[in-house]
Amino acid sequence: MSGPDNIIAQGFTPPIPDTALWDWDTSGAIPTVRGYPSGFKGTYTTTKTGLTPDDLQRYVGVPLVYYGNPPTPVLPSTLQQWIRWAEDKVEQETTILLCQTWVASPPALTQAIANSVGVTPINGNGQLLGIDYDLEDNAYDFLFPRAQDSGWMYFTTRYRPVQCTTYNNTLNASTQSINAIKNVAYIYPLLNTYFRVPPPWFVEDRNFGYIRLVPATNVMMLPLFAMQLAFMGFSEDVPGGIWVQYVAGLTPNDYQSHYSFMKELVLAEAALTALSAIQGTVNLGFESTQMTTDGLNMRFQYPKSGPFGPLIDNFQKRRDMLMKMASSKVSGPMVNVW
Repeated sequence: MSGPDNIIAQGFTPPIPDTALWDWDTSGAIPTVRGYPSGFKGTYTTTKTGLTPDDLQRYVGVPLVYYGNPPTPVLPSTLQQWIRWAEDKVEQETTILLCQTWVASPPALTQAIANSVGVTPINGNGQLLGIDYDLEDNAYDFLFPRAQDSGWMYFTTRYRPVQCTTYNNTLNASTQSINAIKNVAYIYPLLNTYFRVPPPWFVEDRNFGYIRLVPATNVMMLPLFAMQLAFMGFSEDVPGGIWVQYVAGLTPNDYQSHYSFMKELVLAEAALTALSAIQGTVNLGFESTQMTTDGLNMRFQYPKSGPFGPLIDNFQKRRDMLMKMASSKVSGPMVNVW
């Protein structure tokens, strides 16, 4: 190897190992999740937030029951599923991951690519879901203007906050890693060679997922590399030209501090699902009744919004307010590069 490739390769750190943080069952053909990290090594919960069916029942405030003859309580497994649906919806709408998650953008599926981008899959044959990473994401586009002036090759991750926290079982103490961004690799214009960015270059804004690359050595290397991409690629962008390995998501400490409202946001979302599911079976909350002339049948007149309509409206307003709060915490600075 010679020329810019040789310059860029100098000073690389050893390959970065990557390990899934969720608890996966990989015994079958398709990996399935058994649990999510709760904050202590080897301890997992069945929901990302740690919320339980009892939490949802208490939050809703009315019995979660299918009203038939006889009435049937909603199964705890169903309540848990509603919580999980709510968690996934909140994550997609806010970009906030609700537990620590190893994200591969994208995963290196062959050993050759893994070697090029500097990761070390456990099985030695490329990254596998449930073993080497928890969440697959797309690669990021390279944009040449982000290497000009004060751009510092910035990009924003799709999931936030970017942070990596490990927990000690013995001391019950948490330790935050220096870098949540574990690896960044740029694809050369021919899309078959990778430039792995030295980790000391990463400058992170964790809540916003805002990453800049500030060269710690060989200061002229970064603009040289950006120009090489522009000249050889005959363009100012390379679609999918940036591969990233990073850890993102809330920790138990976050739920006790500036993200404490996120659990209520999930509960409000789950409450909307729960009340909508059971209100069609309810004989409560009717506005008026009518008795047939023969006295054998009684008809109930409900509001157009249903028996739980006012309660659903209240949860909807609470959910919308909390969703705005969550989005504002990770929306990040506005940066123009064109």
